[in-house]
Amino acid sequence: MLFLAVLPANAAIDASLQMQLGNPSGATSDTNNHDHYLIQRTVEAIDYSDNLGEPVWVSWDLTGSDIGSSGRSTSFYADTNLPSDFYEVTPNDYNGVGNISFTRGHMCPSEDRTDNTTDNKLVFFMSNIIPQASANNDGPWGSLESYCQSLAQSGDEILIVCGPSGFGTNTIPSGKAFIPDYTWKVAVIVPPGSGTALSRITNSTRVIAIKIPNSNSMSGSWTNYVTSASQIETDTGFTFFTALPSTVAAALRIEVDGQTNSNPQPAIFGFSPTNGAAGTNVIITGTNFNFASAVAFNGVSASFNVDLNTQITAIVPTNASSGLISVTTPGGTVVSSNSFTVNGGIGNGSTTNIYTGTLVGWDVSAVTGYGSSPLTPTTNAPNLTSVGLARGSGVVTSGTAAAGGWGGVNFTNASAALAVAANKFATFSVTANAGYEVSFTSVSRFDYRHSGTGPASGVLQFQIGSGAFMDITNLSYSVSSSGGSSIGAIDLSGFAALQNVGANTNVTFRIVNYGGTSSGGTWYVYNVANSAAPDLSLQGVVTPLSLPAANTPAAPSFSSAGFANNQFQFTINGTPGSNYIVQASTNLAAPNWISLRTNAAPFLFVESNMNLFDQRFYRSVAEP
Repeated sequence: MLFLAVLPANAAIDASLQMQLGNPSGATSDTNNHDHYLIQRTVEAIDYSDNLGEPVWVSWDLTGSDIGSSGRSTSFYADTNLPSDFYEVTPNDYNGVGNISFTRGHMCPSEDRTDNTTDNKLVFFMSNIIPQASANNDGPWGSLESYCQSLAQSGDEILIVCGPSGFGTNTIPSGKAFIPDYTWKVAVIVPPGSGTALSRITNSTRVIAIKIPNSNSMSGSWTNYVTSASQIETDTGFTFFTALPSTVAAALRIEVDGQTNSNPQPAIFGFSPTNGAAGTNVIITGTNFNFASAVAFNGVSASFNVDLNTQITAIVPTNASSGLISVTTPGGTVVSSNSFTVNGGIGNGSTTNIYTGTLVGWDVSAVTGYGSSPLTPTTNAPNLTSVGLARGSGVVTSGTAAAGGWGGVNFTNASAALAVAANKFATFSVTANAGYEVSFTSVSRFDYRHSGTGPASGVLQFQIGSGAFMDITNLSYSVSSSGGSSIGAIDLSGFAALQNVGANTNVTFRIVNYGGTSSGGTWYVYNVANSAAPDLSLQGVVTPLSLPAANTPAAPSFSSAGFANNQFQFTINGTPGSNYIVQASTNLAAPNWISLRTNAAPFLFVESNMNLFDQRFYRSVAEP
């Protein structure tokens, strides 16, 4: 079927509105430009790649007047307006994508152009389509589309640019379009007012940026994939906001929706090695790594050390599988563009009986009717005993409960102290078995849901043995939508009482909720991600109280030697968790070894006094 669009006389004026933020890639209308051919229409602007068979970005303006009742086109159309020597991708070229759970994914969505039939049909040109995973298209991607439409209908003007990124050799069955690894979107939310949208954008204008793996394992809300425009620039090589003043553009690039700009978004540039067994040391390079609270390999938390603001050394955890690496800081979570491959076998730390990772975790996806009390954890580390999630006697379970959540109602007290007095809290406990001790590093996952009349606040506390409960942090349940939300990782490593807790010593964690406005207001640990992964999880390390003689630390080794910021540095590798001493001498024939630093392997040693010595020799030994 051929669709010919007859554009109105004011098409050039309308088309200019669709690229108000600038041209991110410098695309041109040169018909010889097969990588970045610029298409400008009344409904959108497109940077089209003939070599990929799809757009690399699409830009448009969305207002309430663009959303009407024209309905959705029943057909897709080959774009016959492309240069004559470009291949025109047809709807039939996408035959068979359903067999691999992919769809014809709109960049500018149909719902954004329902003001009239002509505009709606224009976004059904195949030049606006990419191969998109069904779970991505119908899940987080679709949820952000709906959210932007609701903002536009409320009066905001939304300037949007989106596209695919990360291309390898995978194509749709016909081979006519390449399958991207990610989909990304940047939306600038401009409040109503006089003048053009650009004139109303300031340093504090809201920017929503997301980066979603183009995979059918994706689910949940778009809020789970928030990033910064700067991260997307790193991935794509594009430059956003070029039509804005440079100071405004710089502020918007680092904005992470829901977070403050005082905590810049981290970025991952790469990692080495790209594969290895559990226990392998992996050096991650990037930026804004200071104060990192978590590193994960395909969702499994790992032990790590922040070497520099631009470098992290992480240890592949024992239960990791191949997948993407993520780093979490106060500025947000960033996911690597490439996967780390976990090889078969065990790493050099496996024989020490030291366990690092999830101590206890609860997947509540199958829970109904508020869940049992106590609720046994679905993940429990070896050599630990846990009492599962338990409700205090003041928590009520009457009324209808949401599926996929564990919790209750009646969190109506005005303060945490009053809630404790009324037994309106949830608890769980962890105890190291005989011969072991446990250290707690973080609450790495805390997904929740509450109704509009449920508790908006809480406090997380801990108790050692039968001692007093101590506060860890205040909890804010700021989202009351049915999809729930997540609280960022909570660092526990700074609490001395939670480190090296001996055998048979019970450690109880308590979640105290308060501030609900109705006795029927609900609160749950909730399956936000709509997956079998833990929705509440506690990370840490379980260590034998004494290692067998056969498990003495392995001999140390050096790696990644080089210069950075005029300083010589190298990484000391050995048995993870064991201490190693770095020593130096200026004479190898008759050395006088001076101990410079002791730390647990792996760790980065930096020599800042190189200019004082003509030559310098180093060695490392296991601490006696």
